[in-house]
Amino acid sequence: MIPKLFFLAFMTVHAVMTALPAQAWGQAGHVLVGKAAVAQASPAARAAVLEILGIDSGHEGAALNAALEDACNWPDTLRASGKEPGTAPLHYVNLPRSDPHYDRQRDCPDGLCVTEGILQFAAELGRLQDDSSEPARARRWQAFAWLCHLVGDLHQPLHAAFRDDRGANRVEVSYRGEPYNLHQFWDDVLEKERMVVEPLAAADLVSCGSAKPWDPADVAAWTDESHALALTASYPPGPEIDDAFADRSWELVQSQWKKAARRLASILDAVLAEPAPPAGP
Repeated sequence: MIPKLFFLAFMTVHAVMTALPAQAWGQAGHVLVGKAAVAQASPAARAAVLEILGIDSGHEGAALNAALEDACNWPDTLRASGKEPGTAPLHYVNLPRSDPHYDRQRDCPDGLCVTEGILQFAAELGRLQDDSSEPARARRWQAFAWLCHLVGDLHQPLHAAFRDDRGANRVEVSYRGEPYNLHQFWDDVLEKERMVVEPLAAADLVSCGSAKPWDPADVAAWTDESHALALTASYPPGPEIDDAFADRSWELVQSQWKKAARRLASILDAVLAEPAPPAGP
């Protein structure tokens, strides 16, 4: 089970966020996924998100953007602060190179991984939906923040990669003459470079049509999908990353962001817009 989250005053959260760097998909990627997801969510789910973030309906605009920037990057800020070191494993999951399928008992027996984290925080978000107490409001904000962040993390292929090289953190590469590790290239370097040249907006990640309703079993399938990309598309043929590999990688990043946004929207619809099941006898 996920450790009990500690409660932070919102002013403290915002102060810490301005002082510490973000990791994994970079700040821009997580925020774009969050914005595109909220844009695609049903009206009921969108209204619930606005309430969670403390934004009056009809007056969101820049306020919603700022709130999503805070929330969707907060888990990385929490990790960087060192105040909750036990949450670090929630950002990734390791699978064997020889097995294409996620197995909870083998890969996440304690429930501390990105796959199980998505399920836990989605369930918590839905469970607390109708609880208006102050502790529940704080927990609901945190659950939404984790959910937004972790769905993005799972779609970074090296967050569903291999224990032996620590998700490619031990793979040294060079790009444009500068040394990096491969995980760093995927998380941060490529995004920062390409977003300057061809910046994306949340509207660029909005899918046409509606996705199928979310099933919690989908999260394991998304894990398998990212793991397959780690095996087939995330490692360059040599230690020097050329323009061709970088171009292909950027196309994959955009595709993964788009999937993450659509899938996060489907989770929000399922846990925030659908009526809660009736209580048992």
